[in-house]
Amino acid sequence: MIWELTQRALAVIALVVLSPLFVILYVLVRATSPGPFLFRQQRRGLDGEPITVLKVRTLSVGSERGTALGVRQDNVAITPIGRVLRELKLDELPQLINVARGEMALVGPRPLPIALEDELSEKIPGFSARHQVKPGLTNLAQVTVVDNGVGEDLIRDWRLRFEAERHYLRHRSAGYDVILIALTLLFIARRLLRAALERRTRPQPELAL
Repeated sequence: MIWELTQRALAVIALVVLSPLFVILYVLVRATSPGPFLFRQQRRGLDGEPITVLKVRTLSVGSERGTALGVRQDNVAITPIGRVLRELKLDELPQLINVARGEMALVGPRPLPIALEDELSEKIPGFSARHQVKPGLTNLAQVTVVDNGVGEDLIRDWRLRFEAERHYLRHRSAGYDVILIALTLLFIARRLLRAALERRTRPQPELAL
């Protein structure tokens, strides 16, 4: 209970600290693609109860109907800024609001679109065990399995991810959560650094004289 309340307090603090970033993201998202800043979708939480999960919108409005089972990074429905946000996993930051509400935890199985979860539940035995705990903002698979498999790779990818989630279910503790939070921050920092280095080393177009 103490750790749960601590997570909710940390989520509130993070929302305040990151508020300037949210303002910047709001401007970028609204300026580069018509539609709302936040994307809301009903997913399943603890014990399978429905919750409304928040994300920064990274797809063109209406395209989610055709991407329920996953989105490839080269999908044309991804907005220009959305591609960057998905790469850095910054589109998940509004779920700190879900954590502050007590609907999610900082660490736990990722909440999935219902259509995707139903598909995986049919193909992967015991998949519903992930509802024993609150869904999380991050988890072991988020920092060890880099790319989401879709299409023919969907089930293979999620079998691997579910193994990581089952490891968490068997060994979860406040200490385990702290380690995964630290690994997630390191993961994001490395991606930000890589993006900055790629930008610096990218050839600049020559000016015509």
